[in-house]
Parts: sequence; structure tokens; C-alpha cells
Amino acid sequence: MYSTKFTTINDTRTRKIVKLRKGRVGLLIAFIIFLVMDIFLVGEYKARGVNAVGYQLMEKIGGIIETGDNILGAIWNPELAHEDNITSALLVGIDTRDVAFDGNEFYSTDPDGQHGTRNTDTIIQVVYDHNEGRVFMISIPRDIGVDVEKDCLEFHGSIHWVYDKAQGANCPGGGVQTLVETVENVTGIKVHYYGFVSLEAFTDIIDAIGETNEEGEHGIWIDNPSVVYDFYPLGDTGWENVYFPEGRQFLTSEDALKYARSRKASSDFARSRRQQIVIQAVKDKVLSSDTLLSPNKLLELFDIFRNKTIISEISLKEMRAALNIARDLQEDKMYTIVLEPKLGGSEALINRQPHDRNTAQYYMVPTHWADCPGNEFCRVQEYIQSIIEYPQIYEEKAKVSVYARGYHYEGKPNLDNSLYQELLQKKLPMQLVDSQYLANIPRDEDIVLYDFSDGSKPEVLQYLSSALHVSVVDGSEVPYIRLNKEDFAIVVNASE
Repeated sequence: MYSTKFTTINDTRTRKIVKLRKGRVGLLIAFIIFLVMDIFLVGEYKARGVNAVGYQLMEKIGGIIETGDNILGAIWNPELAHEDNITSALLVGIDTRDVAFDGNEFYSTDPDGQHGTRNTDTIIQVVYDHNEGRVFMISIPRDIGVDVEKDCLEFHGSIHWVYDKAQGANCPGGGVQTLVETVENVTGIKVHYYGFVSLEAFTDIIDAIGETNEEGEHGIWIDNPSVVYDFYPLGDTGWENVYFPEGRQFLTSEDALKYARSRKASSDFARSRRQQIVIQAVKDKVLSSDTLLSPNKLLELFDIFRNKTIISEISLKEMRAALNIARDLQEDKMYTIVLEPKLGGSEALINRQPHDRNTAQYYMVPTHWADCPGNEFCRVQEYIQSIIEYPQIYEEKAKVSVYARGYHYEGKPNLDNSLYQELLQKKLPMQLVDSQYLANIPRDEDIVLYDFSDGSKPEVLQYLSSALHVSVVDGSEVPYIRLNKEDFAIVVNASE
């Protein structure tokens, strides 16, 4: 365990204590755990109940999975619901302080207090591209601003309030349906399945599927890409220092909670990325033989979901299809997206408000909200679609500057080149920045591509050279062209 405790904060300068917000984690592994519910699990379990007969049934299912899975897969290849060969599931975490679950809905047990607000502090849309076999996890920060205009509810504010407001307003389909519609309006991708999970379900799931390390601790392994030094609420009286080194780490359920929830010294966006790391680790553990061939673990997982989650209707065939997809999914085909101000370039798509707040938390709105009346997230949606189409280009995070070889008649750099304009129409998921006029380039070609990436951006390099029909010039030969620390420079002569 990588944490030490600070003493309670008591001095007069730090008397203002930020309350513990348990629900921010809600790592919603609902869709991923759906994959566990293999052949006949749900239907038979509901029909028989938790008894000796049900347990014997699970032992038989384990044997079927172990010996007959390939045969069944060959004769039965069901599909998930999809639209344009895209399937998505919405994973949502509920703030469960003073919130109870009656088997159908979460409801507040402290409606007059600060707690019991049912905030949805973790919102992740998992998108599967059937054509390419790719999965995209889109994290939607809790403080991104949305507009909800329904007969039952008119709301303008942070998305984490939508579920509670719609539930309280008795909207058709309750808070679940209203949040589903709101997320669809943000990403432009239809939601086919959903899972709303309580805070307790998070630690319970890890306890159910975890393994034991050499120290006798129970938990999961993750690959932590960078050092995490942050603060975690210690009761209602102070803060706990948490530290996770870079590299392979073993997390107990409590450590995983701290790893995924902490954001005071980092940001909501860093936290979102850590949540995605935990989700992938849990997915791998759920799909391991240790879980799938263990009747005890399967029954325990189902009990957690029955008592602490809201999940959409899903047929046995759909469960089977989800399991097939998860088992065949390659790690290099999983991509993560966080809707943050850095997406597509500094505030190119998401604008933070107000700009003078130098904190990890702030309200966000789409930068181009006025471009498409009735669809304020249209540019964000276009960018998400471009990521789905060109994920390798997005992953390389290349910065490209475009320089003109002459001025436009209005006094601006002239970039009226047909090949370059065609490239712009592609709306690639990269920073493509029109820069300035360069008079000292000793070349007469219509377009020249300079490479300063030192081989670190091969997908972008290949695409640009092909799309622009040009050879590549080694940027080390002309370092004076690199004015903006870009990975690539495109120098354009205007078309005649």
C-alpha cells in the first residue's frame, strides 16, 4: 500500500475543510462485468435463486466454458445492438453518501442535507467499432456544461447534476434516461446499454475478482504510466497523502479507490485517465480463467450488480456477443479520450470558465457552441468521429505548423492550395495550425513537408506525405524553419 497519513488539519488558515465526496470514483465497470455473465447465467440465476441448485448450475457452466466454448462460438455468433456498426455503453458512478438503493433506483436518505445528492461524478462512454475491432473510452468530466430542455426539466449547468435533477422532476425514464440522452448530445454517439453503479460496488467488485500478492493483500495489478502524488480526503477532518510510483503496481480495493479518486493536486482529467487504467485492469481480471471458471466469484459478482447497480436490459445472446468481443480484443486497439480543454489543441474544442481560476476544477463549455444552432457540441462530435476514423493519428498527438510562401490579397498568409485545403477537409485529430508567411524557403514546389519528429510520429508522417503527394525533407537540415516547436512543418505555395 502506497500511502501515509497526514495529521488532521487544525490551524486557523486551514480550518475550511473540504467534505469527503465518496461518489466521485464510481468506476463503473458495469459494461465490462456484463462480459462475465456467460451462457444462461442471468436467466437461470434469477429463476433458481441463490441455492444449491443454482450453485450446481454455475459449476456446470464453468465446465461448458472450459471445454465447449469454441464449439458454441462457431455455431452461435450473436450481435450486440449497434448503429452504423458502432455499439456503446454508458458507465456512470453515483455519489452514494446518504443514498440507498431499492433495487430499481437510488434515492436520498438525507434530502435536506449536503449529502444524498446522487451526483454522477464518473461518466464514461465505452464505444466499440465493429468494423475495425476497436474500443474507445470517452471520459466526460463532471463539470462540463450542458443544456437540458424537456417538458419535465429545464436545466443549464454541470452534467453531474443531470441524473439527480431529472430523477427529482419525475422525467420519463427517470434520471437514467435523461442522462443517457444528455451524453448522446455531447458525444453524438447513441447509447445502447448502460450501468449505474454505487461507490460500494467498486470496492466489492475488486474484492470479488482480486488476487493475493506476496504480502497477503487482495487486489489487482495495474501499469501506472507516471508518478502520482496527490491528496485524498481523510474522513471529514483533513487529508491523506497518497503516492503511487511509476510502473507495475499492486492495488488493494482501497488503494484502487484512492488511485482513481484523487484529484486535489492533479485534475479531473488526470483522474479520468487513471480510472480508465483501472477499468482495463479489471476487464483483464474479469476475463481471466480465475474468474470465469469460479462459480463463487460469478455468483458474488451477480449479487453485487443485483443489489448495488442499475443496468439496462441485455439478452443472453447479447451477453454472449459482448464476451466474444472482449476475449478477442487486442490491447493495441483500445483508445482513451478525455473531453478536456487540451483536446485538439489548447481550448480548441473545450473552453474552461472562468479563465482566471488556476485550479484543477472549473466549469467547461464547448468553444464553438454557436457554430451549429441546436447542437452546441457539434465540433466536439466531429473531432470524436475523426478519432474513431484515425485513432493512430490521434494517439501520436502530433503538432503540425503550416507556413505560407506568399501573402493573400487581404494581407494574410496565402494558403489557398488545393492539396492543403483537401487535407483541412479531412478534419484529422491532430493540431494543424496555420502559422505565418516565410520568405526564406529556397524551394519552388507547391508543398514541402519537413519532418522534425525524429521517427516518433510514423503514422502522421505516412499520412501527411501520402495525402499531400510529397517527399519528406529531414528537418535537421533546416532547423530555422521550426519556429513553433512543431513535429512537422508544411510550407505551402498558393495554387495558380
